Amino acid sequence: MFEVSDPRIGFWLPLALLCLSIGFWITDRKDPRKKLALPGFFLSIALVVSFGITTRGEDGPETALLAVFLHMLVPVTCMAVGTLIATFSGPSPVGPLPRGLRPMGFFMAYFGLVWIAWMLISEPPSAIANGIGQTTWGAWVDAFLTILILISALAGAFCVMMGEERHKEALTLAGLTIAGGLMFYEIMHNGSQGMAASGWHSIHWSELMFLFGGLVGLISALIAFIALVYIAEKRAPDPDVVAPLTEEEKSVVEAVLRTNLNLMEGEE
Repeated sequence: MFEVSDPRIGFWLPLALLCLSIGFWITDRKDPRKKLALPGFFLSIALVVSFGITTRGEDGPETALLAVFLHMLVPVTCMAVGTLIATFSGPSPVGPLPRGLRPMGFFMAYFGLVWIAWMLISEPPSAIANGIGQTTWGAWVDAFLTILILISALAGAFCVMMGEERHKEALTLAGLTIAGGLMFYEIMHNGSQGMAASGWHSIHWSELMFLFGGLVGLISALIAFIALVYIAEKRAPDPDVVAPLTEEEKSVVEAVLRTNLNLMEGEE
């Protein structure tokens, strides 16, 4: 009998269902498989939750990976959402949000980083405190801080080069770079709660090539995706000739233009 505590049922099967659900969701809206996206998604979440409840505290690789993912999900999501809010609530031509939300985006980005710092100085749970869980957790934090420092530094330099009085953005990114660098220095010099500095050194140097390969693979995948989109757009057929407006459509357009012109004249 298969049990939810079996990693093949409680971990890998939900992962496969989640990928299938995403594939069903991006299909054509008339495709009958699109209706399976939500049931597959909720079924995968239910299986993962059951797996986490029945395997709490064990030292299996799937349990450790799930524990690390759940611990990093909230702060990383907070930083990602805050970055998007700070980006699109400013003077951006793409889907601008109210400018008043921009400070909240900066706050969310720093809050996520403070959350991770708090986890490093607090007692870790059993799933990430020893064995492969500790190695997975350390590799994830090491990768996160390394990428944070690199991306923040490059983005800050890009803001400075662009000019146009982007001082607040550059200072914010500089702050993230310095904060990430201090956290990285602290764990490498003094260690963290539950792991000595030597443990962080071992994880960093043993996982460095793995992290570098993952970063190269991510960049290569992004370049390949952009190339595929470019090829698809280049090979797409020319759009058909659009039929001219009917008299009824012309009258509607004229009425809309007159209404807007009258509003503009009233404001002046």
